[in-house]
Amino acid sequence: MEIKSSPDSCKRPVIRIRLGLTLLAGFLAGSLQAQQQCAVFKSEIGDVRKFEQTVNQLTDSLKVYAEVAAFAARYTEGRSNAQKVEFLAGEALAAAQEAVNYAAEAQYHAEVCGLDEVITHAIEAEALSIDARDFAETMYTNAKKASAAGKLGDIHYYMRRSLQAAREATRISEKATWAALDAHGSCTHEDDIATGKN
Repeated sequence: MEIKSSPDSCKRPVIRIRLGLTLLAGFLAGSLQAQQQCAVFKSEIGDVRKFEQTVNQLTDSLKVYAEVAAFAARYTEGRSNAQKVEFLAGEALAAAQEAVNYAAEAQYHAEVCGLDEVITHAIEAEALSIDARDFAETMYTNAKKASAAGKLGDIHYYMRRSLQAAREATRISEKATWAALDAHGSCTHEDDIATGKN
């Protein structure tokens, strides 16, 4: 007796194969998209770290001049050092603003990434970047007032305020750097794809 296969029974394995290939393609596309989002996020959070390190270095450098200006015995010495502080503080403020810009972008991509740890560290990095920028702005504003001051007493006053803001900017930018590093290390989509994990 001859067994005849129905046309439907021949189509079933083909349909299953196509369905399997479609699901595999969807999984790979999703994994690739997650990997791309992770790459964008890591690039942006890396820029946050880089700019925060620049803020840290500049604020650390200007403290020497700020100390001299804040306690200068002569007006010319105070003003000369205040002008150096103003320049470096302006550079630090520009770097701090860049860090805030990149932190906002990184925060968006952290949400797209979806990993809780990434989101938490990205939020922290952004908040700390904003605080560092605010201290850098206070530092710059006071340095600018000190370098334009007509009296030694005013130079001392504004430089001490600028110096205090510089100390805070240094401290906060260091914390922002660590938060950015933690966020970068928490984004594990690339690792998951390499090891075959979801």
